[in-house]
Amino acid sequence: MKLTIISGSQRADSKSLTVARYLEKKAKPLFEQTVVHDLYELNLPFWNEGVWNDTEEWGPWRKIAEELKSSDAFIFITPEWHGMATPALKNFLMLATANELAHKPALIVSVSASLNGVYPVSELRMTGSKNNHVCFLPDHLIFRDVGSLFDNELNCSNPSIDERSQYTLALLAAYAVALAPVHRDMVNAGKPYHYGM
Repeated sequence: MKLTIISGSQRADSKSLTVARYLEKKAKPLFEQTVVHDLYELNLPFWNEGVWNDTEEWGPWRKIAEELKSSDAFIFITPEWHGMATPALKNFLMLATANELAHKPALIVSVSASLNGVYPVSELRMTGSKNNHVCFLPDHLIFRDVGSLFDNELNCSNPSIDERSQYTLALLAAYAVALAPVHRDMVNAGKPYHYGM
């Protein structure tokens, strides 16, 4: 199975990327292949109609979209900025279609420098799957006080967060196995209902 992790921060060397590397390390026994995409590095253009018309600016996105099709599960990581998910991650979820994400499981992860982190989880649950039909797990992870949470080897200083992360990644892997036939059988069947009711 293949896991794709999206670090949704628009900052270089972000704490979201640190969390992505930590979760990648924890997920390796559960997934044969893991890929981390840093949205700061990708620097994708913001959504516009050109993405439908295959204009030149969308060449980099087409390569990523093709790769996403082979993923069995996803982790979407966002810092909490002003109580919201980042524009880069929201843009990514607007660009992704049912071809890449529909009926595949995704884990929402929020990163906070202090004690919050709840609002981006609620925001992504409300709108993040509208047209791409990704299946968010009922569980999520919030990494609070992230500045003091990891050492240089990506060991977590909070045992309960470490244990919860391991459980949640195992849950994600179980959902990936269970949902694989749903994606296979329903992604094309659902195309007439792409926008919901």
